[in-house]
Amino acid sequence: MKKLFSAILVIINLNCFAQPKNWFVSFSIDPAFGGPSASLKSQMKAQGYGDHAESTFNLFGSGSASYPRGGSIALLASGGKKITDRKSIYFVAGISEKATIEGFHAQGWSDGFLGLFAGTYGQHVAISYTTYQLTAGYMYSFSNSRAKLGFGPSVYILSYGTSMDYHEKDNHTSIIPGASFTARLPFGKEKKLFGVELVFEGNMAPPIQMKSDHTDGFQPKKANMFSGNIGLAFSF
Repeated sequence: MKKLFSAILVIINLNCFAQPKNWFVSFSIDPAFGGPSASLKSQMKAQGYGDHAESTFNLFGSGSASYPRGGSIALLASGGKKITDRKSIYFVAGISEKATIEGFHAQGWSDGFLGLFAGTYGQHVAISYTTYQLTAGYMYSFSNSRAKLGFGPSVYILSYGTSMDYHEKDNHTSIIPGASFTARLPFGKEKKLFGVELVFEGNMAPPIQMKSDHTDGFQPKKANMFSGNIGLAFSF
């Protein structure tokens, strides 16, 4: 867990500010948090899919996994135009969340083939989802600070599917209106050729009822659509 947290802290955004003057564009890859991922993990625990799985193989040792598990990332492109020294319009498009969340319900222990392999057996569930985002907003730069804040309406498209015991997953899509805000804090002077920014993106939308074609096993319920992502941005 410490290694994962350390990796999250060093993941960065690569921002490329394009010409002509007063126009800008950026690209980012960040760890994301909240959203459907948090809801699905909570629901899996409540429905008994939060068990621990162990396996042993005489030739290669043993292994274990704790459920539910899975993380999400954001892949976003943004751009805009400065109206004044303090005001800009901006646009965001891309993926605000992409993840596969897995759960496991243990049902027993198997000694496997000739005692060579042993492990926990049970029901496995995996839900893969992608949340696409499109935002148009207004950004303001504070006069006594380098901080920038932006806000605007958004449209989110949630595409997801549930797979039970590694079988083919079903597919569903929902469109949700919402809003998004961004906060940016440049380090040092922005006029330098290269710069670093701390960037936070927040997304807000009503919860959505997720569906599944499976009548047995895990049943997804309402998913939280409040999410965010944070990272360091290198700009030039």
